[in-house]
Amino acid sequence: MRELTSTRDKVLGLQKKLGDKAKAEPRFRFYALYDKIYRWDILSESWRRVKANGGTAGVDGETIKEIEERGVEEFLSELEEELRGGAYRPRPVRREYIPKPDGRLRPLGIPCVRDRVVQQATLMVIEPIFEAGFRDVSWGFRPGRSAQGAAAEVVKYLNWGLTQVCDVDIRSYFDSIPHGKLMDLVARRIVDRRVLGLIKAWLICSVEEKGRRWKPDRGTPQGGVVSPLLANIYLHELDATWEDRGYTRRGGPNTQLVRYADDLVLLTNKDAGWAMSRLREILESMELELHPEKSRVVEAEKETFEFLGFTYRRVWNRDRTKRAALYYPSKRAQQRLRDRVKRTLNAMAPVSTAEQVRRTNWVLRGWVNYFRVGNSSAVFHDIRHFVEVRLRRVLQRKAKRRGCGWKRYNHTYLYQCLGLYSDYGVRWQPSRT
Repeated sequence: MRELTSTRDKVLGLQKKLGDKAKAEPRFRFYALYDKIYRWDILSESWRRVKANGGTAGVDGETIKEIEERGVEEFLSELEEELRGGAYRPRPVRREYIPKPDGRLRPLGIPCVRDRVVQQATLMVIEPIFEAGFRDVSWGFRPGRSAQGAAAEVVKYLNWGLTQVCDVDIRSYFDSIPHGKLMDLVARRIVDRRVLGLIKAWLICSVEEKGRRWKPDRGTPQGGVVSPLLANIYLHELDATWEDRGYTRRGGPNTQLVRYADDLVLLTNKDAGWAMSRLREILESMELELHPEKSRVVEAEKETFEFLGFTYRRVWNRDRTKRAALYYPSKRAQQRLRDRVKRTLNAMAPVSTAEQVRRTNWVLRGWVNYFRVGNSSAVFHDIRHFVEVRLRRVLQRKAKRRGCGWKRYNHTYLYQCLGLYSDYGVRWQPSRT
């Protein structure tokens, strides 16, 4: 434990030094970083984080468990030797597809475990350098920031009176980033050619799908450890341009940008069409494109809009003296949860009821913790009722009984005997059934 703590302290110490230097000298370009990537403490911490994140094997078929069986120290020593000698080359990325909320498929690139470890090590070294220059409008994949913080920021601006909203979607952002411009942005702060070579190698790394391989000429694969940082580096140009042009000044055309990775909204007290035009102009200069069907202008006083799974709207207070912004789980987010609960709580599933309840609790806990920050109590009541009904029906079907089982399986049985998740954080008293 002491050794583990010492390793983390060394890594944090290095990151603090790099971050302080980058913040104190915004124009300084770092030229000696590569040797830090293969430091033993960096590689050890990188392995710990990759293992904690889990994930499947890449094209080489080697899993985290198999690496542990043959020896982690041997594995890291081999990586260290490859990096030190300049022999490291990334292996092809395995492409899979995961369903999106709208029914389409999202491409996901899965690097090999060894490549994920090297990417994580590189990320730990270069992230503090770029983090020092990122603007406050960026909330995604950054230390100490979260989607909940971005959602609260939107509510703050709505309460300021910025009710003209541009609900924006960038078409295929991760697949559209031009490599040349991205590398130019990275090189503004890093001039170590070996580090730049690593990043370039990951960008142009071959993609394997159903036995076919090709090299991409644009984009950064979703699923790579370093991809979120690269995506933020590229869209930082949007953040900086928007603020540097003075679009966010109060008293004038106050137009605030809130961005979580490639999900973003603009909120203004002026013409939202003007804001959308300025945004389109900046993105076009970056070789990016707004999705014409998913980008729209919303008047928040009259209609709702969605961002990061929340629905936002403005309502009158009780004495109708002023309006306030509310946010709560969107209907799509609620339906996705119900669908997951249906798949998990299923009388035909070949697992025990106790295991189904355990898996359901895991789903509910994550969902509730994410949406707990909003005005979600009414939705939580509905979800809680839905889960209770679903579990009772499963119990009835397994017992080959008809009906909903309200009397046979009361709240005490569901929550105390079966251990169903109950920490919704709302004032609620169960009935005496």
